[in-house]
Amino acid sequence: MRIQSFISREQDYALRITAYLAGLKKGEFVSVRNMAATLRISQKFASRIAHKLKKADITDSIQGKYGGVFLKANPQKISMWDVLNIIGFKIKFNDCMCENVFCEFELGCKFHSFFVQQEQIFMDTLKKQKISDYILHHLIKTS
Repeated sequence: MRIQSFISREQDYALRITAYLAGLKKGEFVSVRNMAATLRISQKFASRIAHKLKKADITDSIQGKYGGVFLKANPQKISMWDVLNIIGFKIKFNDCMCENVFCEFELGCKFHSFFVQQEQIFMDTLKKQKISDYILHHLIKTS
């Protein structure tokens, strides 16, 4: 039996990439190849995620043979929610909470109200968690 993950692999990697880049010193950048190897992500996958983060103004890049990516946004202002949302995170604890879904039990249903409350708590928690609190210092190679 396969367990369905709450956060996709791509979303997890986006968090890791953002936290890794947040650990670079100001003015430093890293090639996608080296970042991917350090984080044990395929280069193609890392490149696609970095592109999505760049489109959202979280990261930026320097083109060319000696170019690379770096964190553009302030890691103290980027929340886990921001990164997950950029990568398409959609949270619904139960099908009855999805748009355009009619549930004949919704009125007076204690489960529905419980899941609505828990979903909101979880979203609020993700919004409070800043990338700066998750910097991957142990992976940064200092020169």
